[in-house]
Amino acid sequence: MKKVIEINDLCYSYPDEKIALENINLDIFEGESVGIVGANGAGKTTLILHINGIIRSNNGNIKVIDMEMTDKNIRKIRSKVGLVFQNPEDQLFSPTVFEDVSFGPLNMKLSPDEVIKRTTDALEMVEMSGFENRSSHHLSEGEKKRISIATVLSMNPEILVLDEPTSNLDPKHRRELIHLLKKFNKTIIIVSHDLEAMLELCDRTVLMNKGEIVKDGKTRELMSDRKLMEDNYLECPLSLKN
Repeated sequence: MKKVIEINDLCYSYPDEKIALENINLDIFEGESVGIVGANGAGKTTLILHINGIIRSNNGNIKVIDMEMTDKNIRKIRSKVGLVFQNPEDQLFSPTVFEDVSFGPLNMKLSPDEVIKRTTDALEMVEMSGFENRSSHHLSEGEKKRISIATVLSMNPEILVLDEPTSNLDPKHRRELIHLLKKFNKTIIIVSHDLEAMLELCDRTVLMNKGEIVKDGKTRELMSDRKLMEDNYLECPLSLKN
């Protein structure tokens, strides 16, 4: 399988000198669905922000689709790695859904016809066709989540990274979003505390604690290890408990 992300010896500390990541080594392969789990403060979000280049570290190396994380490559890398934030409001700022979803393609300087096609296709992928003229801010939380995903899909990334995609959703919209994510034919990386969702969506899971990778393995096996989970301030999903 082709490596699409290679991280070697990555370390990062915040300005207050608190260590956020320490000696991270991680390979992710094309077509994988990978979960990243851990207690609050484990370094999960900091790690995915490095994959997109939002946070940069001078310690360690990151390669995305054979491109080193450098100033020269950063724009192209960000076009290949689509990051969906936990809070949809961080990605929705235009008067209408169409303008929100078309923002990325417009900034890629695509032709008007291609912008319309990308926007229409992205909305169809998240099952939100017909919402083009609606205001994103007047939608339900579940609908906002879908539109925020569409804003990323419209740029046709090869890698989709989602931070807490099921947070703040009622059971119906949570189930619909999980069903939707299962259909995407992309390399997917998900950070979440929703371990039941991770069981459904991710074949492989990376467990983090205090900025380090503690375990990397098959999701069901990793989450079935009660001692491992409890030692890292997590619990086994209810569906795996005897």
